[in-house]
Amino acid sequence: MHKTALEIRHLHTWNNQQPIIQDLSLRAKQGEAIAFVSSCKHTQSSLLDSLLGLNPQRKGSILIHQTETIHLSSEQMTWLGVAFCSKNTGLLLELSCEENLLLPLNGLSLGGGFSLTEIYTLFPLLHQYKDEPCSRLSPGEQHLLALARVLRTGADIIVLHDLYLDICPAILPVAIELLTELKHRGYTLILNESNKNFAASLADKIYFVQNDTVYLSVIHHRTHPISG
Repeated sequence: MHKTALEIRHLHTWNNQQPIIQDLSLRAKQGEAIAFVSSCKHTQSSLLDSLLGLNPQRKGSILIHQTETIHLSSEQMTWLGVAFCSKNTGLLLELSCEENLLLPLNGLSLGGGFSLTEIYTLFPLLHQYKDEPCSRLSPGEQHLLALARVLRTGADIIVLHDLYLDICPAILPVAIELLTELKHRGYTLILNESNKNFAASLADKIYFVQNDTVYLSVIHHRTHPISG
């Protein structure tokens, strides 16, 4: 049986005394993907900040691998295996893809991360462009490079922000196949998305955020077409 990687109990979060989320409870197991979907960018970012410890205006419980983190900063949470990933996650555009992969991510190394060989096996696209400047990659390819860098650290709970907006149709199947493989390998994925169809193609559970209320939808069959 897969162990619980993330458990949130009765989370309340607010910003300048305005409630963002009220009484959110959820659980994500190792090898499971959950998604937060909202059409409101402000709500999305505020929820993400609360989960990652960037917004101290919160109360409740956030357990990472059975460790309480509600009182921890985002830097402290990373040492428990939580990593945030977007196309802007620490890439140096003037360096090549491989040079970016060889750079430490904020000095963090948890052990057990992917070797360079394993990264190229899982991300053949990055091997193809390994000597190219990072600036020549599309936004979606940069997002995948940032994800590869995160996997080098040994983090096993990956928070992905609006991946669909960056991914072009040509590499969308590659991204879905890659994330599905990561789930099979026991990684827990937290998707913060505005596109519900993309979220449904990967997530086991979707949490729709409307105003300050969260609605749960459990996905049984991932046969949803991907569309804008």
